Amino acid sequence: MTRLLVATATSIVLVPPATGVALRAAGPAATSQQSTAGVAPAPRSANTAESPSEQTLVTRYCLGCHNGRTKAGGFVLEGLDPTRAADHAEDWEKVVRKLRGGLMPPAGRPRPDEPTYLRLRSSIEGQLDRASQAKPDPGRTEVAHRLNRLEYTNAIRDLLAVEINGADMLPADDSSYGFDNIAGVLKMSGALMERYLGAARVISRLAVGSAPPAVGTSVYRVSAEVQQHERLEQLPYGTRGGTLIRHVFPQDAEYDFRVGVSGRGGPTPQQLELSIDGERVKLFTVSGREQPEFRVPVTGGPHDVAVAFLRTTPDLVEQVREPFANPDAPSGTGGQAGVVTAVTSVTIAGPHHASGSGDTPSRRRVFTCTPTAPAQEARCARTILTTLARRAYRGAVTTAQVDVLARFYEQGRKDGGSFENGIELALRRLLVSPEFLYRIEADPAATDPSAAGGVYRINDLELASRLSFFLWSSIPDDALLEAAARGGLRTTAGLLGQVRRMLADPKAHTLAENFGGQWLLIRNMPTTRPGENYALNFDDTLRYAMQRETELLLDSVIRENRGVMELLTADYTFLNERLAQHYGMRGIQGSHFRRVPLPADSPRRGLLGHGSILTVTSPAIRTSPVIRGKWVLNNILGTPPPDPPPNVPALNDRRTQAKVKTVRERLAQHRANAVCATCHSMIDPTGFALENFDAIGRWRTVDESYNPIDASGQLPDGSSFNGVTELRASLAARPERFAHTVVEKLMTYALGRGVEAYDMPAIRKILRDTAGSGYRMQDLMLGIAQSYPFQYRRMPSTAQQAANKGQ
Repeated sequence: MTRLLVATATSIVLVPPATGVALRAAGPAATSQQSTAGVAPAPRSANTAESPSEQTLVTRYCLGCHNGRTKAGGFVLEGLDPTRAADHAEDWEKVVRKLRGGLMPPAGRPRPDEPTYLRLRSSIEGQLDRASQAKPDPGRTEVAHRLNRLEYTNAIRDLLAVEINGADMLPADDSSYGFDNIAGVLKMSGALMERYLGAARVISRLAVGSAPPAVGTSVYRVSAEVQQHERLEQLPYGTRGGTLIRHVFPQDAEYDFRVGVSGRGGPTPQQLELSIDGERVKLFTVSGREQPEFRVPVTGGPHDVAVAFLRTTPDLVEQVREPFANPDAPSGTGGQAGVVTAVTSVTIAGPHHASGSGDTPSRRRVFTCTPTAPAQEARCARTILTTLARRAYRGAVTTAQVDVLARFYEQGRKDGGSFENGIELALRRLLVSPEFLYRIEADPAATDPSAAGGVYRINDLELASRLSFFLWSSIPDDALLEAAARGGLRTTAGLLGQVRRMLADPKAHTLAENFGGQWLLIRNMPTTRPGENYALNFDDTLRYAMQRETELLLDSVIRENRGVMELLTADYTFLNERLAQHYGMRGIQGSHFRRVPLPADSPRRGLLGHGSILTVTSPAIRTSPVIRGKWVLNNILGTPPPDPPPNVPALNDRRTQAKVKTVRERLAQHRANAVCATCHSMIDPTGFALENFDAIGRWRTVDESYNPIDASGQLPDGSSFNGVTELRASLAARPERFAHTVVEKLMTYALGRGVEAYDMPAIRKILRDTAGSGYRMQDLMLGIAQSYPFQYRRMPSTAQQAANKGQ
C-alpha cells in the first residue's frame, strides 16, 4: 500500500463533503471524510483493514463487461495489469477518462465507495504521469499547416491594414476534432489555389491604392427579420433602424450610394440619414417604397457607413392579441412595435473621378519609405519587401527570399511604369508564397544534437508563431517577433509577459468568437432556423443577441482572468433589451449590451441558461434532451458518447387530438433497448434537466403539448438533481472535470491537432498547477504555452521519413 498512498498524496481532487464543497488532498487523512452520497456501496473485502488492490477492483467492477467475450463498447480490459498502466497507456487513458467523468461503472451497476474510486483513478494517473515524465512524448504536428480562412483574413489585416471579408474570397474550411484549424484536414487543391491567386490580386491592389480595373459595386442586404423600431448598437443616438457597414473605398473619389427602403410603414414621410465615420453627409426624406440614390466624395480606405432613420415618437400600437416579435412574421404585424419603414439594402458603387490613392492605413503600413529619385527606387523597394516579408513569413528572412520578391517588383515596375506598380506585383507574389500561406515547422537534421532522442524543441520564432495563432488567430506582431529574436520567450517571466500582453490586446477577442464559437457550437447560430410557432418570436436581432451574450461572458472570464467554473456559475450575464425581453427580464432598455447581475435562483446563470446554447442544441420544432445531453457530456464533462448505431428511428412528432406523450416518455423506448440503454442512460438525464427551456431558450413549465415538465435526473456518477439549478450545482461540485475539458479543448485548438493519450500527462500537470488558483483562464493558457507538447515536437518515424522521400 505504500506505493499507492504515495501516488495519491500528490493528487489534488475536489470532493463533495456532506456539507458544502472543499478542496482536499487525496490522501488517507482526506479520503476518510469524503462523501459517498449517490454512490452504490462496494462489497467489502474480507480483510476490512486493507483496501482492495487495483487488480481486485478492476476484476470486480470492470471485467464483467469488458472481457474478451462480451467486449462491451468494443473495449477489453482483460489481460491488462492496472499496476503496469504505462505498458498500455492508450487503453488506461480511456479508463481514466471514464473514471474522471464518473461514467463507469454505469448507473445501476455496483461501484466502489468514493475514496476507493478516487484512489484507483489516482493510482493509474500517477503511473501514467511518471512514465511520461521519464520519457515524454510531445506528439508531432504537421510540417506544413495551412492558414484557415479566418487566420488568412486576420493575417491580411495585421500585415497590410487591409480589412477583407474572407467569406467573399475563400471557401469554408473542413473541421476535425471540433475545430477548423486542424492541420491534418487543411489541404490545398488546384481550385483553392486559384482562389488564393484571385484574393492576392484584389488585396494587393487595395493595399497599394491602385485603380480597380472597373467600377465596383457592393450590395449590403439587411434581413427582413432585423428589428428596426429602436436604435441599433453603434448607430447614433436619436435614430432607429438602418444598418452599419464597414466598407473599404479603394481610392479618393466619388461613390454612388443607393438605399433600399421597404414600404410596409405606409406613406408617412421618414427622414433618412447617411453618415460616414459618424459625420452626416446626407439627409433626405423617403416615403413608401423608394431607393434614393446620390453621389458623394469619400477618401480612400476603410470607413464606417451608417444609414438610419431619424427617430420620431411612434404611434401607439393597440391590438387585441400580443404581436409576434418577428417583424417578418406572416401575420404582417411588423414586430412588437408594429409595422415601420425599414432599410432593406445599401449599394455602394465606385470609384468615379478618382483623384488619387489617398492616405490610407494600408499605404502607411506598406510604404515605409518613399523614393524621391529613380536611383533610390530599387533600394527602397528592397527595404519595403524585406519588412513585409519578415512579418508575413513570421521571422528571419533570407536574401534568397527577398530576391524572389525583388524580381517580381522589377517586372511590375517595367510593365506598369511606376514604383507602386512594382510593389503591387511583388506584394501579390508574397501573398501566395508558401511561407505566408503555411505555418512551416521544418525538422532538424537527424544528426543534429538538438534532436537527440527523437524529440526537439521548436525554435523561438516557431514558438512565437504558435503563440500568435493560438491567442490571436493571426501572425505575430513586431513586439513578439523581437522578443523571440532575443530569446525572450525562453524564460518563464518573458513568456508570461508576452501572453499577458497578447491577452490584453483587442485581437484576443478572437478567442471568444473563434475558439468559443466552435467549442460551444454557437458559431452555428446564423444558420439555426426554428420552425413553426418558434419562428414567430425569433428574429435576427435576437439571434445576434444570443450569440453575443455567450461571447461576452467568455471574453469577460478570459480578460479578467476569472476561474473557469464561472462559465457555469456566473451570477451575471450580458443583455440588451431584445434578449432581456426574451428572457422575461424587465428594466433593461436599449440595443447596447451591459453586464446584468442575476439573483441566486436565476436559471440564467452560466452557459446552461444561455439562449444560444439552448437554441443550437434543439431541432426546429421541439427540444431534444439527447442533443442537449450529448452537448453537456462532450463540452462540459469531456466524455463524448459514441456515435449512435445506424438506422435508429426518429421520435414520432405527429400531433393528434389524443394526449401526446412527453419527450421523456418517448425516449424511454431507447432506454428500454439494451443496445441503446448504455449510452442513453448517460446522455438523457442531463438533457432532461434543461427541459424547462423550450427550443429557443424561453423558460416554461409545460412542454409543447402542455404536459408538465419533469426535469429530474442523475449524473453518471450517481449525483441526483432536479432542474438546471441543481444540475449546475452538481457540476460545480467537481470543478476539475470541467477544467479538464476546457484545457483539452484549448490544447486541441492551440496545437492544431487532436490530443492523444501521450498529451494527457501534460494536461493533468496544467490542472495541478492551476488548481490552487481556481483554474483561472489566463493561467490555463499560460500553462498550455509552457507545456511540453506546445514547445516540443517529435521527429518523424522511419516509416514517415521513407514515405516523405517517396513523394
